[in-house]
Amino acid sequence: MNPLTIGLVGCGRIGRSLVRLLARHEGVRLAAIEELSEPEAVKYLLEFDTLLGRSPDPIRGYDGGLEIAGRQVALFRPPAEGVPPWRELGVSVVVEATGKARSRQELEAHLAAGARRVVLCSPSAEPPDVTLIAGVNGDALAPDQRILSVGSVTANCAGPVLRVLSRQLGIERAFLTTVHAFSNQLRLADVPSPDQRSGRAAGENIIPQETNADEVLAELLPELAGRISGMAIHVPVPNGSLVDLTCWHPREVSAEQINAVMRTACEGELAGVIDWETEPIVSSDILHTPFSGVFDSLSTMVVGGRVSKTLTFYDNAWGYANRVVELLERLGDFEREETAA
Repeated sequence: MNPLTIGLVGCGRIGRSLVRLLARHEGVRLAAIEELSEPEAVKYLLEFDTLLGRSPDPIRGYDGGLEIAGRQVALFRPPAEGVPPWRELGVSVVVEATGKARSRQELEAHLAAGARRVVLCSPSAEPPDVTLIAGVNGDALAPDQRILSVGSVTANCAGPVLRVLSRQLGIERAFLTTVHAFSNQLRLADVPSPDQRSGRAAGENIIPQETNADEVLAELLPELAGRISGMAIHVPVPNGSLVDLTCWHPREVSAEQINAVMRTACEGELAGVIDWETEPIVSSDILHTPFSGVFDSLSTMVVGGRVSKTLTFYDNAWGYANRVVELLERLGDFEREETAA
C-alpha cells in the first residue's frame, strides 16, 4: 500500500500532535514541514513538549530536515514568495495548521504548487469545498473536494452533542460557552494588545473572548441557523477545556432523558468521537484523550422543565489531531482509487 504523503504547514500545538500521531503511521506519511521557527527550535519542541511529554520516538537533525522514528522529513522555513514546491517534494496533501485565517486564494496556491488537496486545521476565512466535523457531517466527504476544513476544536466537541440533542429532543435556542485553557494567542504577562483583554496575563486571569464555533455549527446544522450563540472564557490552566451548553427545548425534558439519548449516541453513532463518562472527572482527567469530547453525565441538569445544561470536556489538541488523521486516512483511500483508475 502506497502511503499518502503529507506536507505540514505550521508546527504549533496541533502540528506537534500530528507529528507524533504520524511518526509511525503506515498509511499516512509525513514528508515535509514548513515552519517559521529555526530548525533547532522545531526539533527541540518536538522532542520535549510540556503537554505531551518527551517524544517516544527518536528525533535527529540533518542538513535540510529531521529524522523522526527513522523516517526523513524535510524541514524548511516559508519561502519569501508563494508556497513550497509540493510536487517536487512528493507531497499529495497539505495540512495547514498555522491557525491563521487563510483566503481561498492562499489555499489554492498549494494546489497550483502540486498538492492534490489541502486540509485546513481551523475554520476557513472564505468558504472551503467542505467543512467536516465527525459526528455532525463526516459522511459529506467526496472525492472531488480539494479544500477541506476540519473546523475548530470547540466545534468538534460541541457539534456532535448539539446534533444529537437537536434531532432527538428538539432545540429552539442554544448558547455554548467554551471554558478554554489558555493558548498562544494570549500572553503570560500583561502586554499592550489591540484586543486589550487578550493582552492580559493568561496564567493569572479569567479572560472572556469571542468564539466562532457557533457560526461554524450554524452552517453545518441548518436547523440551528439563527438560533445558536456562543462565547469563550479562557482560564488559567495549560490544557483541558469544556463546552458548557445550554439549550431551550420545545417541550419538557429531564436530565435522565438527556443522558439516555446521549449515552445511546456515544455507544452508537458517536462511538470513537464522543466518550460517555459516569465518574466525577475534572479537566486533567481527559488530557490526551483521542475523543473529540467526553460527555460528563453527572453534570447534566434541567431548569424549569425546558432548559437543559450539559458539560462536555475536551483536550485542546489531541482529540482534534486524531480527527485530522482519520480524515487523512480517508483521503488516502481516495488517492489510491484515483491512481488505480
